[in-house]
Amino acid sequence: MQLHLEGSEELNLPRERVFQLLTDSSFLAKSLPDAQDAKVIDESNIEAKLKIGMAFLTTHMAVKLKIADRVPPGHARLYVEGSGSGSNMKITSDFDLEGENATKLKWAADAEITGVMAGMGSSVLKGFAEKKVKEVFAGIKNAIMKAGPDAGHI
Repeated sequence: MQLHLEGSEELNLPRERVFQLLTDSSFLAKSLPDAQDAKVIDESNIEAKLKIGMAFLTTHMAVKLKIADRVPPGHARLYVEGSGSGSNMKITSDFDLEGENATKLKWAADAEITGVMAGMGSSVLKGFAEKKVKEVFAGIKNAIMKAGPDAGHI
């Protein structure tokens, strides 16, 4: 099953600071919702175990995240691959940042989901994915705002 999601967030921080945080593997590892274990491998790679609950199904997925295609201070790409409980997912997300003193974060994600989760049906899965993506970006937005404008605080 293929899904495409997109959206935007307004952040009251300079674009350079938002870019720094969004491309920092330690920051992202701490910002992942539903992560039961997140381990920074290096400056671009994270491994995590996520607990995912959808409808009547709760599963754990082992995921690998890779931050790539960094074009400071306005663009980066995040690759996510995960598997668990008979399901697999691959997600490619692009982040584009606009503005100077306040930043508009535009994002788009393309996901391919196979296995048990894909069998849930497109409307259930899309609704779940939209809800989960909003939670992820709300968590990242909150973490970015808590980190604030100080580059020494992540």
